[in-house]
Amino acid sequence: MSSMSDQILPQDHPHAARLENGTGTSLAEWTDRLDAAGGRDLDHTAIARMLVQRWEVEEWWAQGVTVAYEQVIGRRVVGQSCDGDFSASASRTVPGTPTQVRDRWDAFMTDARRDGLGLEEPSLSYTATWRYWRAAVADGSRVSVNITAKDEGRSTLGIEHKGLETADARTAWKDAWKGVLGEFTALPATTSTGQGDR
Repeated sequence: MSSMSDQILPQDHPHAARLENGTGTSLAEWTDRLDAAGGRDLDHTAIARMLVQRWEVEEWWAQGVTVAYEQVIGRRVVGQSCDGDFSASASRTVPGTPTQVRDRWDAFMTDARRDGLGLEEPSLSYTATWRYWRAAVADGSRVSVNITAKDEGRSTLGIEHKGLETADARTAWKDAWKGVLGEFTALPATTSTGQGDR
């Protein structure tokens, strides 16, 4: 449980506007409704289920409202999962197809760069629309680089770093990944894929 000092006012929550746009209801109103319905005594799953069943909120938005509500009431801090660990993320739009971007990323993440970040040997995989580059980290956390097409000739590269133990680790890794992405995007984009369409 987080301390009272970790609480954030609904109107000050970083995702308040997005949640209101997505649900048609302000986070302050959701907080009042959930409090009135006993939300402070419910776990994450029960709160999200109540949003779907009682107020017909789409599941995606129900998860977002639940996380924000838990942050507002001080149950968790920004970046903390319902399991108590933390995650960091960063993303950029870059030139190239998902396969080209994944292959450039794999070449960019040399042994020396991975060693400097404490990353183990990566695994590469793909689906019809996504390309993945994943690695375990020496501290027990894990990194997934997720790449998908954004528009003609460009892709979105998103880094998700999960399983971090503290908010300080989240901040440090978020800064580190922003720096790494800055280095990656400063390099000239090449068009060779090397891996076909995988």
